Amino acid sequence: MERKPWHPFYDPGVDHSPVYTDIPLKDQFIALVKNQPNKPYIYYLNKIIAYYEANTSACRLANGMLALGIKKGDRVVINLPNMPEFLIAAHACFKIGAIVVPTNPRYTKRELQCQYLNCKAETIICLDLNLDLNCEILLENQDALKRIIVVSTQKPPLKVQEKEFLILYNDLVEKGREVEPEEEVSLDDIALIIYTGGTTGVSKGCCITNFNLIAMAAGWKQMCQYFVDLENYKVLSSTPMYHIHGFQTTFNFNILIGGSIIIIPEITPDHILEAVNQYEPNVWLGVPALIGALCLHPRLAQSKMNKLQHIGCGASPIPISLMNKFESMVGVPIIEGYGASETSMAVASNPIRKRKAGSVGIPYPNTDCKVVDIATGTKELPLGQVGELCFKGPQIVKEYWKNPKETALNFQEGWWHSGDIGYMDEEGFIFILDRKKDMIICSGFNVFSSEVENVLNSHPQILEAAVIGVPDLKRGETVKAYVVIKYGEQVTDLEIKDFCRKYLAAYKVPTEVEFINALPRTSVHKINRKALRMLKGNCHEVI
Repeated sequence: MERKPWHPFYDPGVDHSPVYTDIPLKDQFIALVKNQPNKPYIYYLNKIIAYYEANTSACRLANGMLALGIKKGDRVVINLPNMPEFLIAAHACFKIGAIVVPTNPRYTKRELQCQYLNCKAETIICLDLNLDLNCEILLENQDALKRIIVVSTQKPPLKVQEKEFLILYNDLVEKGREVEPEEEVSLDDIALIIYTGGTTGVSKGCCITNFNLIAMAAGWKQMCQYFVDLENYKVLSSTPMYHIHGFQTTFNFNILIGGSIIIIPEITPDHILEAVNQYEPNVWLGVPALIGALCLHPRLAQSKMNKLQHIGCGASPIPISLMNKFESMVGVPIIEGYGASETSMAVASNPIRKRKAGSVGIPYPNTDCKVVDIATGTKELPLGQVGELCFKGPQIVKEYWKNPKETALNFQEGWWHSGDIGYMDEEGFIFILDRKKDMIICSGFNVFSSEVENVLNSHPQILEAAVIGVPDLKRGETVKAYVVIKYGEQVTDLEIKDFCRKYLAAYKVPTEVEFINALPRTSVHKINRKALRMLKGNCHEVI
């Protein structure tokens, strides 16, 4: 790659044009098992699962799946929460070349059914707690769905004999052969279909290949090797594995690095601190909502959070005031990054030696970035000008599953058009201002929600805030703020508007402030603006 403005700002040792292995992920994991069979792979509920134990279970499950008729290229839905069975099921699919389709166990019937039928899955792996819902979907779509593999949490295990399409996960693991399946897998084979969150429209399936996953893991390793002891890599998993962020940081990165994974059964501040104190991980990758909740936790200061080497933050922008507060309490810098399902997780993050407040960092190795005009998306803009961010790199997917229209709209001449508005400064650091669809146009002026929210979040009485655009007869659109007040504090809407006027142009100041108990969030803790727009009084079209 030609020299870019950001290349001088990589941390020491980063190769901006690394060469990637041609060994498929399943074979990389087999090599780890041979080299370190007894090393802890998973820590879960005071139980330790070694590499050889996890691989033995994955082999047995894979051979059991082959016996059921599941073959290379088949889509297998993993509808599980964070638990060892999720990882083992994913390894089993990789061993036979089946495509992993992780889905959110908390989704409604409509949401799950859309994804199951879109990817034409025949097999669902789910928890017994979600069995009724998945059975209902299967029975209504028997021409498409064939079987459900049930992970049972009951003692004695759930009885499934009365329904021939039900198979117990434990039966497959106990009865399957331990030999490695012989299915050949290539780097270009699709390994994973991750559905986008759908917060701005219909969810789309991102087709992530073996090579995309390898490049993503290699890029992340390059970006963090300067400040993380990778030989003793131990990651605390606190984002859902059905999301690209959780899948990569938990499953995929460990295949490259050979570290250990700490899984907590429920992602709460209490459980995070308990796991940090008990297992002493050196890497934790969180989201702003969890970081904010930890700041309010009475035991944060006494925890072992200060022993972490890397605290990553993604999914949504973190307010600068929150970042500063957390770092002052813990003493470990937060590394903010940027990416999406379309990028196999990330395309940029901050170097540890030169972080810029409010920036999501610089592009990953072998990754390029440009900014194009918002109106047409075809004119490349110079550094410093605001437009739509576009990226090109080996971790970026080539297509959405069976969706040529959306593929053509979002992937053009090798560039992924992110839909995010921002700019790149003269040193190559990227700043995100808003989603293209979230930008508010007041009297012809562009208002970026992040700018207004940063001001609101700096108010001493405000815990968190979000803004949306609502119809206005005079301006076309105007800014409406939703505000959560800190416990025990009081403030009026007029006081908040006066505060904003000190830092914002008049057209950016919220004309309406509504107080709510909590901001609606998606399953990965992003602010759900779609839900805000649907609240009573917001006569705003939801696209």
